[in-house]
Amino acid sequence: MNKIAIQRKFLFAGIIAILVSLPFILPSLYWVSVSINIGITVLLVTSLRFISLVGYYSLGHIAFMLIGAYTSALLVMKAGISFWIAFIIAGLSSAIIALSVAYPFLKVKGVYFAILTLLTAETFRLVAWNWKSLTGGEYGLINIPPPGSIPMPGIAAINFSSFTAYYYLMLILVGVSIFVLHWIEKSRAGFIWKAIREADSLARCVGINTMKYKIMNFVVGSFFAGIAGALYAHFENQISVDYTSNFGIFTSIYLIVYLVVGGPAKLYGPILGTAILMIASEFARPLKENQTIIVGLLTIFIVLYVPEGIIGIPERVKLAAKGFGKKKLLNAQK
Repeated sequence: MNKIAIQRKFLFAGIIAILVSLPFILPSLYWVSVSINIGITVLLVTSLRFISLVGYYSLGHIAFMLIGAYTSALLVMKAGISFWIAFIIAGLSSAIIALSVAYPFLKVKGVYFAILTLLTAETFRLVAWNWKSLTGGEYGLINIPPPGSIPMPGIAAINFSSFTAYYYLMLILVGVSIFVLHWIEKSRAGFIWKAIREADSLARCVGINTMKYKIMNFVVGSFFAGIAGALYAHFENQISVDYTSNFGIFTSIYLIVYLVVGGPAKLYGPILGTAILMIASEFARPLKENQTIIVGLLTIFIVLYVPEGIIGIPERVKLAAKGFGKKKLLNAQK
């Protein structure tokens, strides 16, 4: 095992240790709740990046989170189904809806695809807004119960009504989901998706059924958006579809911003982008109406000076250091 691989393993172990101990490090439960929201958003943005593997950028990914959130909440509240089954059904519901719209949507590209997905997200939001008998309309759903407790032999049952317990549930489910997305990306299907992104027509010429693989990608990404929605609904204990809610257009835009700022080239790009911008937004909260301006300026700076995203900063620092070293050497030789 080479030195770089060992360093990566130590870095990964350190990150895991920090994440596990985070509820005990943070100064208050408020920051634990912020961490939960960041984790759920990380899963949502990571699933959005997954769709970008075939060269598509969706502005309506939030629609599948909405479907997952309402599906899980309604199954638990009205059908009496356990959360542990409902959140899987929520993901499957999002995947089925994605499958039903994938073929016509994926026949177009670029801005046309973005507009279609954005309009679809707004359509689902307005349907939820007007279907009062099922979704509660403008009032939404309230008193959504937390996940059921897990009995542990010999010790007390694990109850997920507290922020700390829910944080660990989120950490496990988001961690497993990201691992699965990474594993799929590294599979043969992931290689084909990247080939389609780089040269769609060439991929068809060598016998690849590009539409089949595009649909597969879109469905898998939407499934995990539904999982994120279920986690969000049972954490917040209430959901609504007001245009200012987390299911509105602004959230769709923020998801793209998190992805671009972090850098879509690597899996950890959206994780970094989401965490850094959401934490910056929290620190800027006392500025009230100027909060968005601060985050916007930070985003503009990164996009202008590091177009490959935050993941490109180490490489740029390395190149700058090499350039400085060469310049210093030339000056010494003179």
